[in-house]
Amino acid sequence: MTVNDMHIAIDLELNKLNSNLYDIILPQEKDYFLNRAQERLIKQYYSPKSNKKGEGFEMSQKRIDDLRKLLVPNYYDKTYLLPVNDFDYSRKLRFYFPDNYMFLASQRSKIYYSECGTITTTNNIQTITYYVMEVPYDLDFNMFYIKKDGVGTNYIDNVQYPVLNTLTSEERSLFIEFFISTWNSTFASTTGWTAYYSRYKGITSEGNIIFVVTGDTPEDLVFGFEGEEAIPINDESDSTANYVYLTATGGQEIIMPNRFAQEDDVYAMQIDPFNKSSVNNGPTTIITESFIDVFINSAEFIVKEIAISYLRKPKSISLQLNQSCELAEHMHAEIVRDAVNLLLENFEASGRLQTSLGVEQTNE
Repeated sequence: MTVNDMHIAIDLELNKLNSNLYDIILPQEKDYFLNRAQERLIKQYYSPKSNKKGEGFEMSQKRIDDLRKLLVPNYYDKTYLLPVNDFDYSRKLRFYFPDNYMFLASQRSKIYYSECGTITTTNNIQTITYYVMEVPYDLDFNMFYIKKDGVGTNYIDNVQYPVLNTLTSEERSLFIEFFISTWNSTFASTTGWTAYYSRYKGITSEGNIIFVVTGDTPEDLVFGFEGEEAIPINDESDSTANYVYLTATGGQEIIMPNRFAQEDDVYAMQIDPFNKSSVNNGPTTIITESFIDVFINSAEFIVKEIAISYLRKPKSISLQLNQSCELAEHMHAEIVRDAVNLLLENFEASGRLQTSLGVEQTNE
């Protein structure tokens, strides 16, 4: 279904035949409940304890097909030293989740180790250049432009948008999501900057867009909103962040699956020779906030990279942005049905909810 088809389906299932019982629902409200239903179903189908079938992601062919379009296989990145003030600075390395991460499917590590002695490690510094832009509330995304080296003007003008300060927080989030997607697909390769929302690795700026250099630092990059003062991106306005990663000599590489540990067990495991993080036992990891921490012994082994397969966040369904549901086609009717149930639940004294839930028990 397209997003327009999903809106029509809501009207057909919500209203009694030949009636306009619920004809006062706005398109933005339908989008809101479709997105709530989409999120609910993803969570239910990911965990086996959250649905009546007792089947989680990849536990049956149905579950594989339900969420396959959100699966990102084998995303990998370096692991970095923790901040020096961290209590476990010398015992752990840190892997940062991608910004669209939602649920973890698998994780494994590329280990560097020596079978006969110790390895020699070296600290290496990776410097990231970034710029944080506050998104204005009173301007039109249609008027956004960029210039590089003082030449050229490019507009993001695929759709006419209302002024941002007239939007709800939900609508504003949709616009920011669309803007970042459009920027990264259209302008990232030509400007050298990739856009992220709110966070990138250890850099956090809630509600703002973070631009990160993906190649050499561009010179004289300017972007802004038509009619407003342009924002120059150069050596005076950007910022830098340093990330330290390890390389080693005197050993060899091997790829091993990681072992996830709970916070109340992991530190006791590190003093147990049969359970601690090692090449033979496998690297031990914990998940905190927006990253994975992996335990190492820098004299014996380090983790150079971590590779994960994960379910990404889906794009928000939006009639105004013509953004349809990204999930597999057979999931669309289930999302519409769940959105209808949520709407019926919100209508005062609606006796139709119990009837609708009874029908729902026969689904799947």
